[in-house]
Amino acid sequence: MANGLPTGWNPVARGLHWLMAALILAQGVVGWVGHEMSRSPVKVEVMTAHKSLGITLLLLVVLRLLWRRAHPAPPHPAGSKPWEVRAASLSHALLYLLMIALPLSGWLSASTSIVPWKLWWVIPWPAIATPDQGLHEFAEELHEALVKVLVAVLIVHVAAALQHHFLKRNDVLLRMWRGSR
Repeated sequence: MANGLPTGWNPVARGLHWLMAALILAQGVVGWVGHEMSRSPVKVEVMTAHKSLGITLLLLVVLRLLWRRAHPAPPHPAGSKPWEVRAASLSHALLYLLMIALPLSGWLSASTSIVPWKLWWVIPWPAIATPDQGLHEFAEELHEALVKVLVAVLIVHVAAALQHHFLKRNDVLLRMWRGSR
């Protein structure tokens, strides 16, 4: 502990971080595969998995934000420059915003399509809009644009973690990997 705050992330925060990282990667693969498929019953199944993963990720990010509110982040490494702290805060806020906006734009896209679906093939999922071709096309374009932004922000996020580990030689990456030591 430093100044009464933990020096590493707690097990729940770390578990949610790595679970979501794995699910976001899986989501990207499933979404890309589904997007490239021609219309077929198999595509409907793949896209049902994609939509279900998206809603699951949305629920997990809400849980993660609630957990984070009750459990503050560890302090930034000693010697962090003010611009680095601001950049880290901004990039994390952008990641959270994207982890909310992407599933919502996907949900809007699914809602405005004429293809009904069930969450994990079991739970009928409510639409947040009625079928509308123009709105559907807008939601799809927004969703695809947000994916590109997320990929860019994730590249910066991973690069920053690797920079902290290999160049700055501090414990930022290890705090998320193994927690406090």
